[in-house]
Amino acid sequence: MIDYQSAADRIGVEVAAVKAIAEVESSGRGFQNGRPIIRLEAHWFGKLTGYRFNESHPHISCRAWTPSLAARNQGEAWEQFEEAAALDESAAIQSTSWGWPQTMGFHWKKLGFESPQAFREAADTEQGQLDVFLRFIQANPAILDALKRHDWYTFALHYNGPGQADYYAGKIADAYARNGGS
Repeated sequence: MIDYQSAADRIGVEVAAVKAIAEVESSGRGFQNGRPIIRLEAHWFGKLTGYRFNESHPHISCRAWTPSLAARNQGEAWEQFEEAAALDESAAIQSTSWGWPQTMGFHWKKLGFESPQAFREAADTEQGQLDVFLRFIQANPAILDALKRHDWYTFALHYNGPGQADYYAGKIADAYARNGGS
């Protein structure tokens, strides 16, 4: 169970805000069938491997964000990850979003982990996923400020990227209200 209260206390925000992010990013679950919820991003795997697997593995390596390559369920997501890891473990970890906060592995160094593998080990536990989330928020002052001000658009812009900031901002605002936000 995610300790939303300790997370909120550690970064100085409301519990409803942390719950809203967890709900939007992964329906509030960090695990399925005993493994972290993940999503491999083929365009990141392509970039981090110099696109050398684009021709041989086009379903997990490409140049541009291609939503149709995303796994439809966690079984497929783990198959994609394991295939990518067999080609380049470090790039596979970094190209994947992990756990309930769906934090990309390429943030490992910025978040103070010794290696992508250490980041991945943290994502293997509930407390580790919470720690990854908190480190990510604390390492990004614009995100923390937006979260404190309930500026969901700015939060989404920095947390999820510019591609769908309006969409994520709306989902977070709705989830915040559902979770008792004021």
